Amino acid sequence: MSLFTANPSPAVTAILEDPAFPRLKVLVIDTTGMEFYRDKDADLARILAERMDEIGVADCGGYLHLLQDPAQGKAEMDALIAELTIGETYFFRHKEQFDALRELILPEVIERNKMVRRLRIWSAGCATGPEPYSVAIMLEREFGERIAGWHVTVLGTDINQKFLTRAREGRYDEWAFRTMSDSLRAACFERVGNQWQIRSEFKRHVSFQYHNLIKSPFPSLADNIAGFDIIICRNVIIYFSQPTVEALVPCFRETLNDGGWLIMGHAEPNQRLFSSFRTVNTPGAVLYQRVDRPQEPPGPVAMPPQAPFSAPKAPPLPVGRGGLPAPAPVTSRRSMLLSKPARPKSAPVPSPSPAVVPADPSQPGYRLKVARDLADSGQWEKAAAACDAIIAAVPLDAWAHFYRAMVHEQLGEDDQCEKALRRAIYLDRRLVLPHYHLGLFLARKEDVAGAVRSFRNAQALLTGLADEHPVDPGEKITVGQMREAVAMHLKLVGGA
Repeated sequence: MSLFTANPSPAVTAILEDPAFPRLKVLVIDTTGMEFYRDKDADLARILAERMDEIGVADCGGYLHLLQDPAQGKAEMDALIAELTIGETYFFRHKEQFDALRELILPEVIERNKMVRRLRIWSAGCATGPEPYSVAIMLEREFGERIAGWHVTVLGTDINQKFLTRAREGRYDEWAFRTMSDSLRAACFERVGNQWQIRSEFKRHVSFQYHNLIKSPFPSLADNIAGFDIIICRNVIIYFSQPTVEALVPCFRETLNDGGWLIMGHAEPNQRLFSSFRTVNTPGAVLYQRVDRPQEPPGPVAMPPQAPFSAPKAPPLPVGRGGLPAPAPVTSRRSMLLSKPARPKSAPVPSPSPAVVPADPSQPGYRLKVARDLADSGQWEKAAAACDAIIAAVPLDAWAHFYRAMVHEQLGEDDQCEKALRRAIYLDRRLVLPHYHLGLFLARKEDVAGAVRSFRNAQALLTGLADEHPVDPGEKITVGQMREAVAMHLKLVGGA
């Protein structure tokens, strides 16, 4: 039962009895995917009442009209989402999962990627940023020597603009460190008044961007959501409906490289949903690995020297919420590393990405689609070769230069990425995506003026276009989704 159901305030009661409330509720859930509020009318009504009182809207009909207004609706929906989403989190939350990350996942991925020297990690639903920063701290302190000179990406995404702003600042109150030792906090953060600022060396591989898991298709190279080695999505999908979750899980799988790992929250593992993954039980955690090809049991993995890490001040959160399956018997951490958990026999692993390519190579855009699909599936070298072949044949193909820029970015080739983006814009200034990604690139380089200029160029090109149309031919992202992302990033860099 909701905490607010027993004795709702007069304002909450008025909203619950408002004939427009059901339509307002549908709009909110459809926009955010938060099925959590489907049977929590009083909680939703309380949040709506507070928001409507703050902006001076009298009833649900008026608020619904405001949310649907083309000029003001997006900003108000962002403000409402900030109240609906839960940002309470802290560093190294769920110790057992970080133990598995340290002792199994990262050593395995680093060993597998040692030839390409790349590591891509996505924290989906990162809230105010403690999760991606926790990963970055672990990488730097415990694996720094092994990944020195690598191109490392730790991407945090969220739907809440206020959370993303705070995440980029990297400044936290005492409560965010409640399971972190004082010594580790002092080593990784600097005291600023009553708060703690993360040090630059633990921030350099971390970036944040807006992404709506429900509205934004993925994998998508154009949205920088593709080819990850590790995806962490904890305590997010519990808010979504079962059909929504069933649609999201295959997207997560296709967004991982072969051998990539998916880490879900303690309250979320319904193993039936993950039958296309290899399930790995570790003490206190259930992990999922994408395996497209049969793999031999991994040999011994050289463990990095263990630097002093977080000695929790408080006991870890209890395991087993939401019916977490009991972990398989494991006699030691080393035996876990050497074991080969069985893949479920009931559901064969789907064939690997990329997506289906048109059968007729003579079709316009065929070679570009091949390159895009290779990139979406994380096959960066093959995607680069495909783009280079197009550019060699048609040097003035703006799209080929754009996709080559995206591959340059994933390979850590920043100078070439910027040059290719600018070349694509020079060849065709009407393309939205090159302007948008140049803005993202410049924002990461802290060139605020350049980022704002690029985002505004993209915004201007979107003016007058129908929301439901693709932002550019062949792309999954719609004009509406791109308009939303551009506006969000303009606010994040202070250019709104």
